[in-house]
Amino acid sequence: LDSLLKRSVSEFISAMNGTENLETKEEEAERIHFQKVINSFRVYKQHSLNVISRKENYLNNLPAQHQALLKKNGYMDMLAELKGAVDTNDTIVQHILKDVDNVFDNLTHETKDKDKRTHPTGADMEKVQSCIKQLVRDWSDNGTEERAACYQRIIGKLSTLFKEEEREFKKVLVPGAGLGRLAFDIARIGFECQGNEFSLFMLFTSNFVLNKCKAVNSFKIQPYIHNFCNNISDKDQMQTVLFPDIDPNQLPEDRKFSMAAGDFLEVYNDADYVNSQDAVATCFFMDCADRKSVV
Repeated sequence: LDSLLKRSVSEFISAMNGTENLETKEEEAERIHFQKVINSFRVYKQHSLNVISRKENYLNNLPAQHQALLKKNGYMDMLAELKGAVDTNDTIVQHILKDVDNVFDNLTHETKDKDKRTHPTGADMEKVQSCIKQLVRDWSDNGTEERAACYQRIIGKLSTLFKEEEREFKKVLVPGAGLGRLAFDIARIGFECQGNEFSLFMLFTSNFVLNKCKAVNSFKIQPYIHNFCNNISDKDQMQTVLFPDIDPNQLPEDRKFSMAAGDFLEVYNDADYVNSQDAVATCFFMDCADRKSVV
């Protein structure tokens, strides 16, 4: 999978390297966006600790009797635990960043530190947090029920359309593949499958899971620590989740499975290629893609 993803991503970002000396505005925008995404992962820990620090400062400014009530119900202790949870998540973030450098080895993505265009926004940090949470749905036992309600319906339909003995000759395309679990499961039941994803946040994270996770439940995250609302108890917010629930390396060596990076319309604008697909299957994509992508 590593070489397949590396090749597809190389095609996606080839414009960033450029064959000409002059960088176009589009190429510059892509390069800046690439660095901005990387910076978002890099500052995850500090950003998260800053949020906790602000909460602590708010508490310190409360009247003494109110502080006493919060200490009594354990809120102060919970904030201290959150810092440890941030470290737990940042361990995974560092793994993701390390493998980004390995995957995108044909790209020099560093930009000037003073370029404010590469500084992450609050929305960017929410996307990092979202990737951590989506590891639960796609790659943990905790997400089994949700996957059964959505992915399994798609897999079941494909299974009824194509007999098991013919699947290795059938191609399935998965736009909006996210962290890659649906595409992986389709390949696992015998199809030739390619997932397509535009978000670099998703691609970085899925690359780590698909190419670097070598054993079941070998990593842990605390995905809900950034949610301070709708928690029944502190225990819910601090929940630890193990992943991956399945070894991504269990696919047979001859199984054709890959992830392609880029905008769906641009990557698959060749009519002959699109017509060569036997099925298109997608989940969590139709409602958020550009309308042109699904016409």
